[in-house]
Amino acid sequence: MATFQKPENALKRAEELIDVGKQQDALDTLHAAIQHRKFRNLWTTTIEQIMVRHLQLCVELKKMRTAREGLYQYRTMCQAANIGSLETVVQKFRKAAEEKVSEAKKVKDMQMSEMGDLDEMEAPQTILLKAIQAQDTRQQ
Repeated sequence: MATFQKPENALKRAEELIDVGKQQDALDTLHAAIQHRKFRNLWTTTIEQIMVRHLQLCVELKKMRTAREGLYQYRTMCQAANIGSLETVVQKFRKAAEEKVSEAKKVKDMQMSEMGDLDEMEAPQTILLKAIQAQDTRQQ
């Protein structure tokens, strides 16, 4: 993984990777930027943007462990400088996660509606009864 002199470069590189369709590589780039020792005690608005994008990618890719690790690191970063930024980031993370859950519920509801009503189908008992009756008529 490449190291970056400025956090802005890491964010720019991650956006380029997302545009190409390599979201996992973009997530790795942002995670490395958050974990980088040079930026560890440095809070800026760029770091906040990196963290928001990092958490969005974690939600899209369902990488909750990576999100948790990033949040721990970000908490220590902004604890002394701007604790309100942590609240903003967590609220955006929560909103993205809730949107993903509602989207999944809609997909599940669509699948259930396409499946149809199970009561309208024949019950297993009636299928067996018809098979037995058909066998009896063949014997006669």
